[in-house]
Amino acid sequence: MGNKKDSNKRPNKVVALVTYIIALIALLLGLFLPWGPDSSLSGQDAIWAFQLPQALKAAIPVQAVADLIGDVGSKFTYSLPITLNGVIEGGYDLGALFTVLYALVVLAGIIALIPAIVSAFSKKSKKNTALSAASFIEVVAFLFVSFFVFVQLSNFTLPELNTQENYQWSYPLLGAFGGTFLMLVIQSIFYKKGSGVFKFILLLLSTLALMLVVYDLGKIITALDAPLSELIGKTNGLFDGKLYNSDKFSSVVGILPVLMLFCGTPSTLTVAMEGMEVIQQTLFLCTLILSLLVLINFLLDAMGLGKTTKRYMLVSNIIRYTLEFVAAGIVIALPFFIETATTGLMSLVIAVLALIALILNIIRLVRFDKKRKKIQQAVAAEMNRATGAVANGQPAAQPAAQPAPVEEEKPYVYTPPVFAKEEEPVAEEPAEVYNPVIYNGPTDEFINTLSTDQKIEFSRVFLERQNGNIGYIPEYIVGGKNDRFFNNVFIYFARLRTIVSDGLFNKMYEYGNIM
Repeated sequence: MGNKKDSNKRPNKVVALVTYIIALIALLLGLFLPWGPDSSLSGQDAIWAFQLPQALKAAIPVQAVADLIGDVGSKFTYSLPITLNGVIEGGYDLGALFTVLYALVVLAGIIALIPAIVSAFSKKSKKNTALSAASFIEVVAFLFVSFFVFVQLSNFTLPELNTQENYQWSYPLLGAFGGTFLMLVIQSIFYKKGSGVFKFILLLLSTLALMLVVYDLGKIITALDAPLSELIGKTNGLFDGKLYNSDKFSSVVGILPVLMLFCGTPSTLTVAMEGMEVIQQTLFLCTLILSLLVLINFLLDAMGLGKTTKRYMLVSNIIRYTLEFVAAGIVIALPFFIETATTGLMSLVIAVLALIALILNIIRLVRFDKKRKKIQQAVAAEMNRATGAVANGQPAAQPAAQPAPVEEEKPYVYTPPVFAKEEEPVAEEPAEVYNPVIYNGPTDEFINTLSTDQKIEFSRVFLERQNGNIGYIPEYIVGGKNDRFFNNVFIYFARLRTIVSDGLFNKMYEYGNIM
């Protein structure tokens, strides 16, 4: 009765644990490998972890902290001062703050590794601790690493903005980015199946869009520099030569307004817009909005890899990609009315990517609603069939839940005590020994959500099929794909009500709706 041993539980947990450990190794290598962005530094000075004291000093601009830390640690080389259009005088080092947070996340990941290992190899553990830890630690660390990768991309795209000599790629940083990204994708596809594939495709689309916003492809593939410049046109002609000559940055859509807004580089957004016509200012701001939308969509798609799909998430996806598509359309259309600007190829590509992502999310929402509607219709049909059976004299199925009868409170009546004669003591009967019920049967992600009694009931009814003929319900595959099983359970719930408790039915309904 639900006590057959099975090893289906362990592989799922081991996969989560292995990917978690690999991601942690990648993040640790990012902190400790000696190849930073400054080629003039080597050894300890080039290791990111040894720059943490100076990063903390910059992240907390308080004199007491500065005095306490002093010159401890190596020179900080991942700096990115944020001025917010010149509001913060001197700038706040966001790179230092994110460095400290990144290190704290990695530390939390190491600490969480201990319970994750225990959970993965414990037969009594009901939760996939490794997957829960990975879903949080990896996503947060990936967002921080992505920030530094795109800072480096912007420095290579706009070398005039980079004042640091001997600037080079930080390969440990790229390794941490790639390793964490790969593990997130593997976990998403392994645990979310088809939904994970959709999420991976959406993240690829948003990543490509962000790359097109940030990076000049002509600088990646030098052979494409001249053809792209001719094909794309002078997209920064709206500056009227005030900031740059018109043959630079022709394929970059919106990195300049973003840098001006956040970093005040090479000037603030307000200064850059002085002297522009209204329609030029509109185009300038629309490129800023488009770039921010692309960035937000990338961050949300990365976070979505570890989330269970809900209807409100799909609706929000449609809204944000609609906004991105509309913003791209405006950036494409406005240059037709400005003599000094022409439509850039990257704006067209971003619009196409946003449209593809929008269509994919619409398809996901339609499929999600279609599945829910199908289940509701099947349940309604089964209810009608059960009602018809009652009309023909057959016993009715019990309702899902009935309120317990409330007993009337009886008035208190005082009864005087009766004193009996003292009798010889009678030997007490030995107390019953409590033997807890333990479930040792097969388990997986769904079965782990059940209580012990529900696990035994589920095993008896659906795995061992001891409670009668339920041939109309497909076999439940432990650890496998069971969409047909849950769909048929809901369709024939009226027949199953006599052999399945309400608590187990509610758990199956909740899990079936989030698959």
